[in-house]
Amino acid sequence: MTHEQQFAQEVVQYLDASTQQLTPETASGLQQARQRALAAHGQHVQAGPGVLALLANRFLPYQRGLSLAALAGAVFFTFILTQELTGHGNTERGDAFLLASELPPEAYLDRGFYSWLEQR
Repeated sequence: MTHEQQFAQEVVQYLDASTQQLTPETASGLQQARQRALAAHGQHVQAGPGVLALLANRFLPYQRGLSLAALAGAVFFTFILTQELTGHGNTERGDAFLLASELPPEAYLDRGFYSWLEQR
């Protein structure tokens, strides 16, 4: 047992011993004061919930929908991020290159075009 616990036990024993010497009027007054303190404490605690509790109570019915939206947003963000990092999003640039080049797109599809390029 620590020193603080031993000291607390001694204080409790001293207070218990001294309560038996109280007059009934004093004990009644202490009981009423205790009731008033508990009531005041209860009013203080129930004065109003915090902002976080208000938001939680307001959005609690929409918890599933909000969770699903957050999950879908995370999946979409991950998809976009992987497209950018792996370079799979370059197909638009390739198409733009083909359309803007001097050769028509059919030239790139012709098998003979590649052999002609190799000969040059």
